[in-house]
Amino acid sequence: MRIVAVILAGVLASATALAQQSVPPPPQPAVDAPANAEVMKLLRSGVSERAILHVISATPGKFDTSADALTALKQAGASEAELSAILAQGAAPTYPPAAGAPITNGPTLEVTMKFIQDKLGEVGTVNFAGYVHDSADNTDGVQKFSSTTSDIVANPGACSLSYHRLVINNGRKEHNENVLINLRDVQSVAVLPDDQDWQMYLVKTGDTTKTVKDVPDIFVLNIKLPRGVDHSIRIYEHEMADRIAKAMVHAVELCGGGSSQQEPF
Repeated sequence: MRIVAVILAGVLASATALAQQSVPPPPQPAVDAPANAEVMKLLRSGVSERAILHVISATPGKFDTSADALTALKQAGASEAELSAILAQGAAPTYPPAAGAPITNGPTLEVTMKFIQDKLGEVGTVNFAGYVHDSADNTDGVQKFSSTTSDIVANPGACSLSYHRLVINNGRKEHNENVLINLRDVQSVAVLPDDQDWQMYLVKTGDTTKTVKDVPDIFVLNIKLPRGVDHSIRIYEHEMADRIAKAMVHAVELCGGGSSQQEPF
């Protein structure tokens, strides 16, 4: 399995704060980004998803991954797979994979897994508010979140990561679950701003009139698995999220989920 490199989102999703009163203009195609324009042209020509995904992966220029740009692509017929590929290409990979190269350097699996367990253990509870503006009726709202990651176990023998996830939304338990991840199944690991992750979800579900902004700014460690399954861990510090993600990519490859040479994390 080929592990996708860690993606550091360099472009925050467009969002409108609670106090904003004006109605945002309707989304427009991102003509300023040549990469977006190329995909737009292919979508309008009825080219197959497989061909478009190939073009996206081979496009050297950066894509515009703002909320308006993603909405425009969605309205033009972009699939979830195409939007995800565009988001992945939107920021330059920080750790390019060297597919097929044996891993001959870097920390051992035991050291790597201990690092992941220790650092995730420091995450604890992340509190933040999500401010949502709906341009359909010019309304604003706020949701107060508390996200706790606990009971972390990174098992090198089983190549697995397990933890307990508790998310409270406006005083109500939204998620209260045990998570078990087989690192051999991991398809990608990404770090991006939480409000951009949220915006992507809204676009994919067709909710294109809403924009989101987190206060304070927090980051998501997103772990994608087969069949559309993904797990997200919220973290305050960008640098911490980056280091954990890089270690996870290394662990996945050591477990046989991918192959690339990585710098020490």
